[in-house]
Amino acid sequence: MSRSGLPLLLLFAAACGTSDTGGDPGATAVPVGNDGSTADVSTAVATATYVFGGAYLDWRKEPAIHESTGPHGDVRVYYNDKYADAFLAGTFPMPVGAMAVKELYDGTELDGYAASIKIAEGAAPESWTWYEVIGKSDDVADYDFFGVAHPTCEGCHSGSSKDYSLAPSIPDR
Repeated sequence: MSRSGLPLLLLFAAACGTSDTGGDPGATAVPVGNDGSTADVSTAVATATYVFGGAYLDWRKEPAIHESTGPHGDVRVYYNDKYADAFLAGTFPMPVGAMAVKELYDGTELDGYAASIKIAEGAAPESWTWYEVIGKSDDVADYDFFGVAHPTCEGCHSGSSKDYSLAPSIPDR
């Protein structure tokens, strides 16, 4: 599905500008790296800086670009070990530091990112920070959605029995 096939609501929200419900100021050192490294996901700019930096490229990834099960069009998702191990073991809620980065594509061209980051223990919406930029930009201050328990992201992910994960499957190592 091309970017033009996104649901009308998502297009309307993106056209209306940035939606930022705020980050967790304590999320400056979330342990997301498979090597134990941390990421600052306390603000949209800090989160974008981490995602745009490509540290996720060494994580487990889906084998190919495919149509998303949600409103994201064509995607390829990368999962850190905390996320993948918890999902594959059926251990929910996931541990702090579980993270997935979804590359968004327009055909074969990278066109944006969506990310989910587990920032707190438990199964509450406030345990996740969400980030999305549609229409890839080199400007980390240019994004569409960001925030703890962001209602746009929660609108789809809250229906999951897998701690807000909508992944149908995750590649085993």
